[in-house]
Amino acid sequence: MRTFATPDGRRWHAALLEASYGQVLLIFSPEQGEGLRQHPMPAEHLAQATGELAAMGDAVLANLLAQATPWQPGA
Repeated sequence: MRTFATPDGRRWHAALLEASYGQVLLIFSPEQGEGLRQHPMPAEHLAQATGELAAMGDAVLANLLAQATPWQPGA
């Protein structure tokens, strides 16, 4: 899990979730309030996605958050 701030100063957590059929999702949750979001990771497996997440800077995470869609478990 990573914690980062967006340009507006809001703090978020980013964590990986291994979903169905080997898909890996990046789940964003705000430190305060509601609004879980999801973004697919272009990784073949969780270990690869973990390395990619560790290498991402805050600006990259903020960009992925801007592209993320609302969390839809089971969808």
